[in-house]
Amino acid sequence: MTVLSADSLLGYAIGPDPEPLTVSTAKDPVIGRLDITLGPGNSGPAYCKSITVRIPIGAGATALTENRAQLTSAVIGANGWTARPGYADGTWQVFEFVPDRPVQVTGRAVTLVVSQIEVNEAVGEAGIEIIEETSPTNGSFTPKTTVASVMKFPAEFVFRNFRPTKVMVPNGEPAVLRWDGSADAAYTMFWARNSSQDVSNVREWATPEPLTAPTGFMLQATVTAGGQTLTHTLTTVVMVERPDLEIGHLDIAGRTTFRGPLEGLIQDEVLLHESRRFDDGEVRDPDAEFRAQGPGFGVLKMSIWDLPDGPTASASVGHRHREVQPAMVYLTHNGREFDAGSATQPFKAGDTIRCLAEWPNKNSGGKSYGTAQWFWYPLGPQEPPVRV
Repeated sequence: MTVLSADSLLGYAIGPDPEPLTVSTAKDPVIGRLDITLGPGNSGPAYCKSITVRIPIGAGATALTENRAQLTSAVIGANGWTARPGYADGTWQVFEFVPDRPVQVTGRAVTLVVSQIEVNEAVGEAGIEIIEETSPTNGSFTPKTTVASVMKFPAEFVFRNFRPTKVMVPNGEPAVLRWDGSADAAYTMFWARNSSQDVSNVREWATPEPLTAPTGFMLQATVTAGGQTLTHTLTTVVMVERPDLEIGHLDIAGRTTFRGPLEGLIQDEVLLHESRRFDDGEVRDPDAEFRAQGPGFGVLKMSIWDLPDGPTASASVGHRHREVQPAMVYLTHNGREFDAGSATQPFKAGDTIRCLAEWPNKNSGGKSYGTAQWFWYPLGPQEPPVRV
């Protein structure tokens, strides 16, 4: 977990995690270790003169250990730091970590360690005090205190190995997650947006819906013992191949390629116009025009049965007042009974959409059955989508 006090200049990642501390027993005491990793806080890099860690001593629920003499300290990941021997201060054992000179704490990890912690037998929450002497300017160092909670669980409590069966799933496939957990706890799964489910009776769980985007999962275990209710949380993430995207702003500086149908990006299909002919004679529809109330796409879909040899059927969707090449569909006889095609044209708000279609009658007095349809797909809120 990460801890940051209101006026702290540093951030603290408190470990180890994800294993919770379990309380000791007379036959098999639990030996714990506390890692405090320093980093810059919300205000950016800061200068540090010293860090003091205070461990509560005693047999109660709010104390961590009765055996203060066994505790040791060290510094990992940085030179020029000294871990001074611990000393007693009433019900606290105090450890001071001091650099040779005030040092600027940036992104480089500095880990302060208190180890050989023989956890006491009382289930509860122990508060670890972290006192920093820091300054944003390498002057006027002032002490600032942060309290980090360490949960002590019953010795029989087990909660670990929270992992997906596959770290990446295909788009549209559910994820399966597993974990190890003792039976004396309640388990709740959290995922997506405000989705949660009680999973206390299982240790393998599949998502109710398939995943379409990378998804984070948080599994929370709650156990009650000795009048204390404690909660421990594990997290994991499942990636998705070719995920769906939901974004706020998008600025594309390079080339963009769509490999699927454009209709997959838009919604609210509205039929603007349809040319349909089942009678004898040629089809030459006069222009049909519509004015767009917002940005969107006009999609032309055309299909003809029994098109005669030689002549060509055609339809288009384009702009009435803008010099833009219209989107066209051409169909010619190719020996099949049915021919079809589609085309798409983008429009801006205020554009006038022009639809035109024509195709000949079948040779020898027959009929050329067919339709040309123009659909509107708005890209934003529009009420109504288009206006004649």
